[in-house]
Amino acid sequence: MAAAAAVALVAGCMQRVDVTPVTLNANGGTAAGVARPAGMPMPEHLSVARTVPADLDRKLGFFVSLHEDCTVVPGLDIRILTSPTHGTARLQGEKDYPSFPAGNPRASCNKATAPGQQLWYQPAPGFIGTDVVLLQIYWPTGPAQTLTYTITVQGGGVPPTPATK
Repeated sequence: MAAAAAVALVAGCMQRVDVTPVTLNANGGTAAGVARPAGMPMPEHLSVARTVPADLDRKLGFFVSLHEDCTVVPGLDIRILTSPTHGTARLQGEKDYPSFPAGNPRASCNKATAPGQQLWYQPAPGFIGTDVVLLQIYWPTGPAQTLTYTITVQGGGVPPTPATK
């Protein structure tokens, strides 16, 4: 099924991966997105599904706000409202490749890394199952938005190192 792709919604100069729900590949990669139609209001709440391997730290998302010339729009603020119960989530400022859809004036920004915020998730050792992270995103030129990540942790990751005696 083609549902294993991400949909990128674009509002003004903001880019993010917003999907309801999809599964991305285990390394956080995304497929080409589809732009949100002009005039469509930005949703207040979005849900994203991710599948990750057990026992491995994984990037779940990248958030960036850019002008058409690929310079950063300052003021992006992301907060973890609800931490996962079966692992840890963290936000870190990093450079990464944006994924604006073809046809977006910022699509050329996809060729180079840009500073933004990455969301990372580390399942608890040995945990297999479902976990949830709730974010609040304050876009520099738009309204606040909540984003729920539902994370399915599956076996097949690197087993934890046994404790030494």
